[in-house]
Amino acid sequence: MSFRLGRKKWLVLVIVVAVAAVAAKLAILVKFGPPVTISKETTYITEPLHPDGFPDYVGALNQRFSEGVTPENNSSVLFWKAVGPGEIDKEKREQYFRMLGIPPLPEKGDYFVTFDEHVKAHIDHQMDQAQPADNLSEEKIRQRYWKQLDSAMKRPWSKQEFPVWAEWIAANEKPLALLIEASKRPRRYDPLIGKDVISLELWGPQCSRDVARALVARAMLRLNDGKPDEAWGDLMACHRLARLVAQGPTVIEALVAVTIEGIACNGDQALLERGKLAPARIAEMREELAKLPPMPVMADKIDVAERFMCLDAITTMARKGPDAINKDDNETPEEDDEPTGALASLEKSMRIASFDWDLMLRMQNEWYDRVVEACRKPTQAERNKAIQQIDEDINEIKRTRNWKTMLLSFLTNSRQARSRLIGQIYLSLLLPSSSAVIAAEDRVTMRFELIELAFALAAYHADHGAYPAKLDELVPKYVKAVPKDIFNNDADLQYTRKDNGYLLHSFGPNGKDDGGKGPDDRINNADWHGEDWDDLIVRIPSKPEG
Repeated sequence: MSFRLGRKKWLVLVIVVAVAAVAAKLAILVKFGPPVTISKETTYITEPLHPDGFPDYVGALNQRFSEGVTPENNSSVLFWKAVGPGEIDKEKREQYFRMLGIPPLPEKGDYFVTFDEHVKAHIDHQMDQAQPADNLSEEKIRQRYWKQLDSAMKRPWSKQEFPVWAEWIAANEKPLALLIEASKRPRRYDPLIGKDVISLELWGPQCSRDVARALVARAMLRLNDGKPDEAWGDLMACHRLARLVAQGPTVIEALVAVTIEGIACNGDQALLERGKLAPARIAEMREELAKLPPMPVMADKIDVAERFMCLDAITTMARKGPDAINKDDNETPEEDDEPTGALASLEKSMRIASFDWDLMLRMQNEWYDRVVEACRKPTQAERNKAIQQIDEDINEIKRTRNWKTMLLSFLTNSRQARSRLIGQIYLSLLLPSSSAVIAAEDRVTMRFELIELAFALAAYHADHGAYPAKLDELVPKYVKAVPKDIFNNDADLQYTRKDNGYLLHSFGPNGKDDGGKGPDDRINNADWHGEDWDDLIVRIPSKPEG
């Protein structure tokens, strides 16, 4: 997937209009503009540099995230040996595996079968056998299979209930064994290959999601077969996979890691409910969970890769003009230097314009510093307040970003004012949605704390034959302190004993008590009338599927 591929054409269009207006005003050929200053305040990095002296942001990311990584400690080496090279662009595979420090992998092999590959094979077979009266469509079949897999990741199931997914797990036995070994390695580095950050391809995340689904679905199958220890092995591999994926530099990888961790936590809850675990085994599991490294800090991703993406886009424009950001990675250097076609005229127009590139770069850094500072505030309430103000400021920029105003500004304003306007446009297009990103971080943090607390409740139940009346009764034997609700100003979590079990929940990102109802409770529920139920829930026993 491209890092920010969907916004490239928008950026080109903005700059085209901008430079055309300036060209009409100046009507003389001048140098492209002053050279970009290489400094912490402007380019943020001072090395590595391209041969022409501009920063190499892709190289900088590779340097930072490969430091200390070897073929022996890098989980990606075993990951790709298990899943095969099919996800990686053919023309980039040799370089990719060379950067990993291993020989290129063969095209064919006993590789992991993805969700799409498995479903497509079954869809093709069913469509071949279908009669007109069956009223089948590929989308209907796909949705049915996805619903089955979703259930198979949340509760015990049998081969007879979901034969398609039992077949998928059986087909993946060998690669899953290698993927579990990969999850035990401490580092994950996936080489980044591309001419600029905005068009980098991230080949690992989608397949990592499928691996997580297979691991947890197999855990639930094993749980159904009375094998809780084997199920736990798969769940722990999924937890480790989430943290390895999170080592990647981008927000995209961090969000995929959050998804994977959520899948693992769903499996944990099913194990606690139906695993019939001995007290000693619960204690061992709690210890294993406690040793897991923390999940990603989103501020770190914004501070580095997101910042680099924006600065790289500006310096690329400064180096080569608007055509550079719209070029394909596969073009030859000669083609890159000599643009052709309809966009070739943009290079000429851009060279007529004059912008203060240093000003634009400083603007981006000031805003990214502001976002990072907001994301690092100690409480969710403080983070939300700071991020809300940033969002309002960015929305104001977007509201005033119309063609008539922009053209008038370019025809009448100074070089500094024009540069500031372009800098604002870059911000409005490339600055990440901090509120959504931080909500995901808070959600996964709270979800994991709830699961750890659920294991403590299971230990208490194993010792006393009942759950405590209050969470405080877990202190100090089972927990040092009861975690607070991130989404409720660090107030107490909601906990009640019921149905020989309990309901434990956090308010969730909407910041209000939905009575222990989350997104899953919106499905096939006559009591749901469009409310944004998003409580984070541990319910023992779980509700039967609707």
